[in-house]
Amino acid sequence: MGQREVGWSAALLVFVFAQFITVPVVLSIQDCYTRVDGRIVYEGINNVTDFGKPCEAWRNQAGGQTHNYCRAPRPGDLQPWCFVRADTGNLIQARCDVEHCTECYTITGSDYRGTQSKPSSNESSAEECMSWTDESGGKRFNTKAHPDDKLGLGDHNYCRNPWAEGRPSPWCYTGKTPASHKQCLIPDCKVPGYLGCIADSDTPPLLWNVVRTASFSALTIAHCITYCRDYGTQYAGFRNGNQCSCMAGTRDVYRSLPEAADCNKKCSGDSRHFCGGTNSTALFDTRMGQCGGWRYGVYGTIHSPDFPSDYPNGEICSWSIMGPENHVLRLHFAMYDIADSEDYVAVWDNSTRRRVLLTPSKDGYVVNSNQAGLHFVSDSAKNGPGFSLVFEAVKKCPKPDILNGNLEADSFLPGQFANVECAPGFNVIGPTRIMCENDGTFKKLPECLSENATLPTPMSFSNNKTTDASVVSTTPHHLSTRRNKVHTTGTGEQETTIIPKTAAPPSRPTTQGPAMTTTKVTATTTATMTSSSANSRPFSTTEKHHTAALQTTESSEHSKPDSSSGSTQEAGDATSTVVIGVVVAIVLILVISLLIYIACAVLAAKRARQASLENGRADDAEVNVPLNDLGKDR
Repeated sequence: MGQREVGWSAALLVFVFAQFITVPVVLSIQDCYTRVDGRIVYEGINNVTDFGKPCEAWRNQAGGQTHNYCRAPRPGDLQPWCFVRADTGNLIQARCDVEHCTECYTITGSDYRGTQSKPSSNESSAEECMSWTDESGGKRFNTKAHPDDKLGLGDHNYCRNPWAEGRPSPWCYTGKTPASHKQCLIPDCKVPGYLGCIADSDTPPLLWNVVRTASFSALTIAHCITYCRDYGTQYAGFRNGNQCSCMAGTRDVYRSLPEAADCNKKCSGDSRHFCGGTNSTALFDTRMGQCGGWRYGVYGTIHSPDFPSDYPNGEICSWSIMGPENHVLRLHFAMYDIADSEDYVAVWDNSTRRRVLLTPSKDGYVVNSNQAGLHFVSDSAKNGPGFSLVFEAVKKCPKPDILNGNLEADSFLPGQFANVECAPGFNVIGPTRIMCENDGTFKKLPECLSENATLPTPMSFSNNKTTDASVVSTTPHHLSTRRNKVHTTGTGEQETTIIPKTAAPPSRPTTQGPAMTTTKVTATTTATMTSSSANSRPFSTTEKHHTAALQTTESSEHSKPDSSSGSTQEAGDATSTVVIGVVVAIVLILVISLLIYIACAVLAAKRARQASLENGRADDAEVNVPLNDLGKDR
């Protein structure tokens, strides 16, 4: 084996190792909010309201403008929102079309397959769930009674809801008896449109801004939501299984809303579902189960009409979906149960100008545009549970510019792989399959080098990125749960919430509509804000507003930039590169030594076998001579 072949083999081994240690990419881009310690945390990029109007830019402590993304800066906010300018010129508050992050798409969480193994979401809690393999005490639900995996039971102690008709949310056994079952409070297990079970020991008017309240002898979730939607309220609350309250929000937006797990009163009109508790309110968004409408946002869910009840017969519904500019829409079903073959869900693709019937599939359907029309039609025959369709706006990866290289397509969706091929006379140095990531770029681009060129160092290709300024995003968007200190000051009748100054947020792409900020945070926005009392905002934000700002004991030293962090990081990167190089060199030496040893052993065995065969032939000749002589004598 020549030196050149050894070099190519070594490079190939390094590339194979790199593929095994590559961090997996999340294929779903969830621009959603979470709830931490009773308040909302959202740091996404949605900057339009639920009726499509662009948000105004927030104002920081110094009076300057920052971004215009939807936020939930107050403890009592029920959903992210922003300011918009009314026709009169005044600033008004409007909510945004942003959903709660979730792992569940059933109303009782029967589809939860997470790994929480405690009734409480607090990791410090000492109470643990029992394994579902435990049969003691005559437990009804265990792996012996339900051996299949349809209910999610197994040799584990994770929270599940195998009895969806009898429990409002996932639960588990905590002891040896059937009575030891407890509900699990899982923050991210809420069907889109369900805002949670809110503890309110007071009567509803003291906590909620109630517009209308009614009691029904046959109450269902769909009935109350429709009732409140007709009255023009944004929220519907349930208590005691038969009480429906139409709400405009909370009375005190600076009061946090702790969640509870006791919304266990069955609805008086549908025993499959639960309508609040004695001292708790089950809160829903009235857009849930609406037949038709407009949807503006980056990520959202559309339910069949009257969800979670069965959809009605003879229904025709149309939704218009609009995502950010320079994005495409990806659609897939989170739940699909349409019994009648004459009932269907279809999408109007603006890019192809044709209608496409949608059915569940692994990859979903991609509309090559940021706008689409969704249609649902049911006939007068039988009906069923319906569907939950998730839409997400994603950014395509353009074809990267690889010198002397080629890809099989001009653009790729996040999660798709591209195969890299080099021109004749050139070899691929780096991964031959690269993945389009959520920010619309390829990472770890390979190179195509001439067969006569000198091989690069093993890690030279690891940090290559596309260089198109219109494609590269400096920082991927993510949800953060960092906490900052929140101060509330009051002057006269107006209160101002001041958030401590933090680092500037990462640059983010603008979304639908004439955005009020540019993609660079340091640049000033085009909107001009007046300082008159009529147009002033009721609170301020900093350049990066962390909506999970709850810690009041955090030292201000943590927010100061460290001037030595850059050099320390560079030194750490250099050290890591040297260590990796040394480890790779040692591995290559061991592999080459092993190959040489095997080759020598094979050669020695071959020579020994040849010597043995020659000795055997000589022995045969010596034996045959006396036999021949003996025959002649006879």
